[in-house]
Amino acid sequence: MNFSDLRLNRVILELRYDKGYLYWDRCGATIVEICKKFPEWKWKGVTVELASLKNIQRRMELVFNFWNIRFIQNKVENLNQFKEATDRITPFIVEKLEIEKFKRIGNRYQYVFPLKNPEQGKKIIQESSIIEIPKEKLALFTEKPTKAAFVVYLENENLRYRIELVGIERLEVPENIKIDEQFEPKYGLRIDIDIATLKEVKASNFDCGAFVQSNKKFLENNLIKLI
Repeated sequence: MNFSDLRLNRVILELRYDKGYLYWDRCGATIVEICKKFPEWKWKGVTVELASLKNIQRRMELVFNFWNIRFIQNKVENLNQFKEATDRITPFIVEKLEIEKFKRIGNRYQYVFPLKNPEQGKKIIQESSIIEIPKEKLALFTEKPTKAAFVVYLENENLRYRIELVGIERLEVPENIKIDEQFEPKYGLRIDIDIATLKEVKASNFDCGAFVQSNKKFLENNLIKLI
């Protein structure tokens, strides 16, 4: 398995904060100005709980409310588009809602590795250097596991990592629905990595794009070695 073989099915950036109470006063005005300043973004919906916008062309969604800002992009072919959107829009919302600091910043990557059959996924997970189950211990329960998966949490001084590996199988769909085999293979291995900060960060100084790029580079250099 090589990193270049992975397909980035979804990327998420979530910025959490306290005291975002100006959401209720400035939500509508913020949406109007975002759509005016960034016309590729269209209003999707708004409630007392949250506001959402979509960039249909780039398969991106933006949600913000009184406690977080969340960017989501599906079927990612160019991460630069995601970084650009977070860099341009986040400071705008921070200013409108007068957010002073982020108490938690999460960056999630959901990769898919296409497989020819489910057995390949089981083999990769069972032989992973992270979790290797000796055959004699496996034999206490079964000779042949039906599904293999694991979740591991790792932490350093600044970041916490949650890494999940699980085999997936696409459900049958009607013939008239088009499937993107690149991102939705019949069989695959889903590698879900959630990276989160452990310390508060001053909102006005935070560089979203640099954070996303740093995490992506780290995964590019180390994820396959870990597995």
